[in-house]
Amino acid sequence: MTLALVLGFLAAAAAAALATPALIPMLRRAQVVDIPVGRSLHSAPTPRGGGLAVVLGAVVAMGVAPLVAWHRVGLTHLSTRFSVIMLGLVTILAFAIVGLLEDLFSLSTQSRLCMQLAVGLLLGIAATAQAGANPWVAVPVAVCAAGVVNATNFMDGANGLASGHAVVTGLWFVAVSLLHPVPGLGFVMIAVSGAAAGFLPFNAPRARVFLGDSGSYALGGAWAFAATMCLATGVPASAAVAPLLVLVADTGFTLMMRVRTGQRWYEPHKLHVYQRLVTFGWPHWAVALLVAGTAALCSALAWAGLAVSRQSLAWGLILAVLTGYLYLPLAVGAGDPFRTLRPVR
Repeated sequence: MTLALVLGFLAAAAAAALATPALIPMLRRAQVVDIPVGRSLHSAPTPRGGGLAVVLGAVVAMGVAPLVAWHRVGLTHLSTRFSVIMLGLVTILAFAIVGLLEDLFSLSTQSRLCMQLAVGLLLGIAATAQAGANPWVAVPVAVCAAGVVNATNFMDGANGLASGHAVVTGLWFVAVSLLHPVPGLGFVMIAVSGAAAGFLPFNAPRARVFLGDSGSYALGGAWAFAATMCLATGVPASAAVAPLLVLVADTGFTLMMRVRTGQRWYEPHKLHVYQRLVTFGWPHWAVALLVAGTAALCSALAWAGLAVSRQSLAWGLILAVLTGYLYLPLAVGAGDPFRTLRPVR
């Protein structure tokens, strides 16, 4: 099994690393290019849609790793993992397609959200059917999946941030699948982690290409799938969501503050914690390391909570880490942009 995971990671990284430079001129010719605007953190037009290389790398690895495992553990044991692998693959591809449509045609907010909810609902139906759970659970799964996908997309604004976070998060879910056996989850997550690692050098420290919505939606779909499968198979909640909490906390806090200060919350902005730090002068790579490090620390605390059977302590420490992350711009002197905005009356 370990050999299958290692080969899966290497296959995904190699496929993404080879596909990305080949994809960049194609994106330029198709004019799928991100043009800097007032809310942008970059200054030069840059191709977006590089996430297609990440998806390709993950798909390649999802084929390689099970084949190796087949030779080591046999068809009987592999068949129990196949349905989970296929569910992960379909979820990632479906969200990637929605993101690609957004990259190419700039969908309306309503259309985009409806598509996200539809894919999330299918994920929920499939997961509840496999776990034998109440099918109505598919509804909150759909809502949460759309939320995670959008949080991942909103956080994809600094070089290396989303892909660096993806490497850490994918490896965490591989570890979870080994500690609390979730058949097939490790194959999917090692593929996502490896593909993100292969893409990362083209996105940081200087971005030659962006993930685009196709990439960020695919990663968000992978995290929604992983968390759903973990929770459906009895993995403690802290372990099932630990590395995702930094994305949710940054997005949720920023949304809450924008609503409280009377802003149009659905309009583009530069008020996320990571955006405020980059605007203050932090290099993109430092902010990307901050987010990946916060995800890793939350995961380590969840791991410690499992080891000593103290979930309440783990949650308390994770909350303290996230609070520190959210208030970091104030601590380093970046200022509080919400203080000068009009509060809601």
